[in-house]
Amino acid sequence: MIKLGLTSIGDLLVNNRITTLKDDDTTHNIKLEIPEYQRPYKWTAKNANQLLDDILEAKNSNKEVYRVGTLILNKDGNKYNIVDGQQRTITFSLLLKCLEPETEIKFLDQPLQNNENNAFNVSTNYKTLVRRIDKIPDTDSLYDYVCTN
Repeated sequence: MIKLGLTSIGDLLVNNRITTLKDDDTTHNIKLEIPEYQRPYKWTAKNANQLLDDILEAKNSNKEVYRVGTLILNKDGNKYNIVDGQQRTITFSLLLKCLEPETEIKFLDQPLQNNENNAFNVSTNYKTLVRRIDKIPDTDSLYDYVCTN
């Protein structure tokens, strides 16, 4: 069965839930996972910076909605495997953690495959985002924007 959902980044990564479009039903306590068959995390600092630039532009332009694209999940028991959208999901998780270090993002607790791209790019992108965010005066409003818009 295919379900179409629409949710915010905050609901997905901070609140661990998805709201479906058809019947406005909310699925709570979801567990996002990256299956072993997924390719490594290959987004570079350039990609992470571009995502942050796009979000800042949308926020500064007062866009009510910032569309991040499709995320395809495969429900497998009580977990949801990411089929498409892994790169964006990891980067959004890193961004939220940089903006609000005390926020628990369960998705980040899972181990990534032991791969040099994963270790290097996650570390590099996190550091890159921290440096950028240190220069942003109002990180609270940016965090809220990312979570809700």
